[in-house]
Amino acid sequence: MKEHLNRTPETSRIDEIIGLIKSRNIRGLTKAISIVENDGEGKEDLLNDAFTRGSNACITIGFTGAPGTGKSTLINAIIRQYRQIGKTVGVIAVDPTSTFSGGAVLGDRIRMQEHNTDPGVFIRSLASRKALGGLSEATKFALYLYKAFAFDVIIVETLGVGQDEIDVAKYVDVTVVLLVPGYGDNIQMAKAGIMEIADIFVINKSDRPGADLLTNQVLNTVHMKPENERPPIVNTIADKDEGIKNLIEAITLIRNRTAPHWEEKYRQRISEEIRSSVFSHLNREVNHHLDEMIEEVLRSSITPIEASKRILPMIGTS
Repeated sequence: MKEHLNRTPETSRIDEIIGLIKSRNIRGLTKAISIVENDGEGKEDLLNDAFTRGSNACITIGFTGAPGTGKSTLINAIIRQYRQIGKTVGVIAVDPTSTFSGGAVLGDRIRMQEHNTDPGVFIRSLASRKALGGLSEATKFALYLYKAFAFDVIIVETLGVGQDEIDVAKYVDVTVVLLVPGYGDNIQMAKAGIMEIADIFVINKSDRPGADLLTNQVLNTVHMKPENERPPIVNTIADKDEGIKNLIEAITLIRNRTAPHWEEKYRQRISEEIRSSVFSHLNREVNHHLDEMIEEVLRSSITPIEASKRILPMIGTS
């Protein structure tokens, strides 16, 4: 009876959302993502529940590559292929942040529109919020919710800004790096280190001139690795559905290849998730005291270094 009396309307609302997710009602997932993205009340309860129930049986796939490589078109074709074999698919698409609203510039409705009426597909755009490493905090937490909803396949499409995209590999099972022939950023990506995170290379738009040359360049790169660790190279023409089955087979191959090392990667993922959560809490605490310190620095009372030292003792541990 006491427990019932202590329950608030907000607690009841969060319980209702959790119940909807448990029953695989998409309204629950939509509401939960909105709360997480906007740092709303009940966020931690939702995430804690999602983490304890999240399924590791699903496969999570990250797609990264420079803008213009055709990530959305390729993902659209992959969704179609997975649906043909009866798999449910959840997609998290990281979009640029609007300078006016703070939300995603591109929306769910203009992406992959052919799947809008398919109950086995859920696509959500999340704002990057200027996150370093290509994944915002909301994106990382949304992965919890997607796993709790028990999709068979979860796809993360990153923003696509070259060297900042390496973060995705820490949170997914398989990382797919897209390249296209004649694209100047390919060399820059190789220098930035994005080539090192690839589990699979996709040469998309392979009907363009230079596709064979690019494939050979990537082959030369992967040959530096031991044979059993070399990423497969898959040629695709996404807008014609060519090479998609080969890509699905490569994803399955990599998932099976890395299965014996699953616990090690899971440990690394948990480490990153704890670190990310700590930084998130610290950032909120710092922002709470920031304006006051800025004024003191502007008055020349203290330096920015002194201001940072004053903020540290103010940070709570709750």
